[in-house]
Amino acid sequence: MKLNEKMLGKIREYPAEFDYLTGLPNRRGLYEFYNMLESDAIVHAMFIDIDNFKRVNDIYGHSMGDELLICISKLIEENVFGFTSRIGGDEFVAVLDGDMGIDELESTAKKLLKNMQDIDFRKDILSNVSLSIGIVTMQKVSLRLDDILHKCDSAMYEAKYDGKNRYVFYRENDRTIRRNRNMELEMDEALKNGQFEVYLQPKVNMISTKLTGAEALSRWNHPVDGVRTPAIYISLFEKNGFISKLDLYMFEQVCKIKQSWHGKKYGHIPVSVNMSRLHLYNKEFPDMLVEIADRYGVSHNELEIEITESVFVKDSEELIRNVKMLKEREFIVSIDDFGSGFSALNLLKDLPVDIIKIDKEFLDDSGDDDRGKKVLRNVINMCKDLKLDVVTEGIETEEQREFIVRCGCQIAQGFLYAKPLPLNEFDKFANEYIANDDTSYTFKLDGDIKSDDGKIEADAKCFSELKYGTGIFKNKKALVFPGGEKEQEVIELPNEILSSDSFMVSMWIYPIEEHSWSCAMYVKYETGFFGMIPLAWEGHSSFRIRDSKEVDGWYDISGCKLQVNEWSHYVVSYNAKTETAYAYINGQLVGNMKNVPGNRYAKRIVLGGDVFQPSFIGKICEVTFYNEIRDHDFVYNLHQSYVTRDDFIGFEIGIDK
Repeated sequence: MKLNEKMLGKIREYPAEFDYLTGLPNRRGLYEFYNMLESDAIVHAMFIDIDNFKRVNDIYGHSMGDELLICISKLIEENVFGFTSRIGGDEFVAVLDGDMGIDELESTAKKLLKNMQDIDFRKDILSNVSLSIGIVTMQKVSLRLDDILHKCDSAMYEAKYDGKNRYVFYRENDRTIRRNRNMELEMDEALKNGQFEVYLQPKVNMISTKLTGAEALSRWNHPVDGVRTPAIYISLFEKNGFISKLDLYMFEQVCKIKQSWHGKKYGHIPVSVNMSRLHLYNKEFPDMLVEIADRYGVSHNELEIEITESVFVKDSEELIRNVKMLKEREFIVSIDDFGSGFSALNLLKDLPVDIIKIDKEFLDDSGDDDRGKKVLRNVINMCKDLKLDVVTEGIETEEQREFIVRCGCQIAQGFLYAKPLPLNEFDKFANEYIANDDTSYTFKLDGDIKSDDGKIEADAKCFSELKYGTGIFKNKKALVFPGGEKEQEVIELPNEILSSDSFMVSMWIYPIEEHSWSCAMYVKYETGFFGMIPLAWEGHSSFRIRDSKEVDGWYDISGCKLQVNEWSHYVVSYNAKTETAYAYINGQLVGNMKNVPGNRYAKRIVLGGDVFQPSFIGKICEVTFYNEIRDHDFVYNLHQSYVTRDDFIGFEIGIDK
């Protein structure tokens, strides 16, 4: 049997069956050609894929990628003596005469690989691309073309896995190929029978070690093979399109799980679900998710849709539009695997996403040298400046944790904390690590320097002697700060009690002597500090924020000064999303400032002084740290909760005299 020009001429009668870019027959043309062959004929087939072609589009643009496709199509036409076609993207298929010997097939594949580097094209681009070729031999035309393509496609993927820039012959007894074929035969029934199970990997605040969320990951609980991990089946499902069914199944399972958590103390943590790019071309997709979530009564803002970074490099306008539709329906949207490829950094300004997830490979590649660390640190800072939350994946060591925290990222998932867990094990983890509902820590300073729950105790190594005086309630005390040189007569609190970029601090303060600029509390950050200063300059108190990245980075949110020998309720807060700082005295807003840069990663928390001025002289009690922003009404009601108590004596004059 010869693949002659007469057959090709018939195909050319149908322009729709040719690829507009390369002039080669397209997928439809390939099928038309195959159907015209005699059923008893024998053919070989060759599947040719361009290695790293996506990088060309990402770095040099789609027009340069198109030019490369044209050049490679000519290379294939000139070196392959058979019917050649471009079936889509960077994939080509050649059907060759079954009379051709195996040696000639090998020679053809070798010529393609060798001549690839000699085509008339930019050498800087050619140095990054190559070909992976899968070959299947001696196939009867009576077989379905899909089955033949599946075989040579599997061989091509084996060539990629073996290092690319090579050819591989399909082997009927290849274990991986048999396994993939079996999985395709089983996958629909497995989904129907609930063999795909949800495992949850915790997301943890690395500073407070509290649970903040989880990512849903699938496991195939096969009745014979046992638990199959995603590495075995996800790439196959992405190729054959089954991933779309699995994604929606996982989303519905997560909604069922969220429904079952009703009443549990971790019931409202957000859970993320991965979605493939296939969904984002479907305009109905956001409403499909709405229907499922509403069916189970799950709030949309507790469901996070994870989309792989590479999705946004191509067809960005359409994808951005669909992401906006998800956001309009109040779902959380995150970019997964950020940094795993050639990041579309310029898209971040347009993408209405909430979260960037730093890929494990990016962390691994960046953590071993100074330049890589600087790149990672600046990527995190850029995301923070864009008001995007950052999650780092793959945290496995204490050294990685410390480095990422210093970079300004607080949330992570990785084996240092937990692997993906089945639901019963996740329940145990969540009950141990779930954050308190109010994410707050209170130190009453009523006879001791421990937190209310007794789990945290301040460090008094710089204090000569702990003494207590009358507090704001009858029979309650307050810690007396006698004053001293800078960093003397102070207590230090563990930095994990401030684990969020947004925060609020509330305390009652009783100045005994007036010393300008003495801090009641000082928090040192990696790139600056903030101080609560009851008596800053004449007539004013100050909530001072210092951004040491700027020469003139001093921000003072001032209010009236706190009176000597009187109790005052002093509250400060900072909203990292809006970059706004607030100061309150006795429940009333006394000052605010916008465009105040945020500091990240509290390194030191000092009560009663700072590193610049003599220490505070007076009394302090009822100190509370909130790891989230609270509104004006909350501050007012908090103040009222103190002053309306029957035992409140804080405004009585001269109670210490």
